[in-house]
Amino acid sequence: MIKFCGVNFKNPMVIASSPLTSKIEWLIEADRHGAAAASTKLAFIKQPFYGKLRMHTYRRNSSIICYDRRKDMDESLKLIDEGKKRTDLILFANITNDDYDLDGWAYLAKAHENAGADLIEANMVCPNVGLSTKNIAGEESLSGSEQGGAVTGQNPERIEAITRTLKESVDIPVVVKLTPNVDDIGVTARAAERGGADAVCLAGAQTSLPLVDIYDEGRPKYYLLNGVSHGSLGGPSTKLMCFSHVANIAKKTNIPIVGGGGLESAEDCIMMMMWGAHLVTVCTAAMWYGWEVIQRQVRGMEDYLKKMGYGSYYDFIGKSLQYLRSSSKLEALDGWPVVDVDKCNGCTICAKPAHCDAIEMIDKKAVVYPDKCLGCGICVSLCPTGALTMHVAK
Repeated sequence: MIKFCGVNFKNPMVIASSPLTSKIEWLIEADRHGAAAASTKLAFIKQPFYGKLRMHTYRRNSSIICYDRRKDMDESLKLIDEGKKRTDLILFANITNDDYDLDGWAYLAKAHENAGADLIEANMVCPNVGLSTKNIAGEESLSGSEQGGAVTGQNPERIEAITRTLKESVDIPVVVKLTPNVDDIGVTARAAERGGADAVCLAGAQTSLPLVDIYDEGRPKYYLLNGVSHGSLGGPSTKLMCFSHVANIAKKTNIPIVGGGGLESAEDCIMMMMWGAHLVTVCTAAMWYGWEVIQRQVRGMEDYLKKMGYGSYYDFIGKSLQYLRSSSKLEALDGWPVVDVDKCNGCTICAKPAHCDAIEMIDKKAVVYPDKCLGCGICVSLCPTGALTMHVAK
């Protein structure tokens, strides 16, 4: 169990606001496969346009969603009500107001609190509300109904004002979901903290465009869509960026974090928590591989606690932050890879890196010349048999 914003979660797993949380059947599946919580599909008072899910998938790398159906407020309230009656999930109500007024935010939040939501998740991340327009035609092109999502999330003053309004409007915790499409997410996280946010959330959503067909006049590789817009990035390609964003926020604020982005395994989830997240959130992995992914991640995290002898998840939250320092304060250690000849299969992969002349194949075995080694570690990571390990010079 882990306590987050005063609410008890049976484990750190939150299903991200997405197609996975758009109907009661999927919330039931999330609950059945061990998730502690879910953030319901993004809700507006009335959504600005009615899309259908269109998703670009770059296998084993990334996903992009630039067009999808969200929920009008009455649909979202019904989903929250059903979710509380038919599952044991903690429910975040993911909301955004696509106009400039603050009253719309307050109205949405209070209605979802009354419907039974456990936490409000203020969506200041979605790039498909107004940021896609801004990226194509500039700030001046935004209409009054394109002020939600990531457009809001790029404005610290607006973040602070909206967060304060939400805190004054509801008694349940307010979590601000931030866009990574900013110069410094620590700045926007601090704005949410000043506004009284109980927590912040960060999970992918870097503005992105898809692969294109170079033999068909550059047509974007989306199925069943007549064009393309800047969309929200998910999948493994976001993971390392999200580690950085979560660590940035953890160092600059004193509020808990929900961290996600490309988490496919229990190990990924644990690493995200070691970089400072208190809860983790997953989307693309389950959309690609099924609900069983969630079950494996939850079980893996619980097994890790027992294996390492930790009494609770708190014991390893933020552990990696002790190693974070500015580049000018880093010191390179001397060392080189050592070859286990019994494991080396002579594949030559370790000798391929174009910048390296420290490895030679002799009698179909890798031989390392320490005096030539740069210490980059690429060969160790590339070796398919684990025959190379990095030796640190004494």
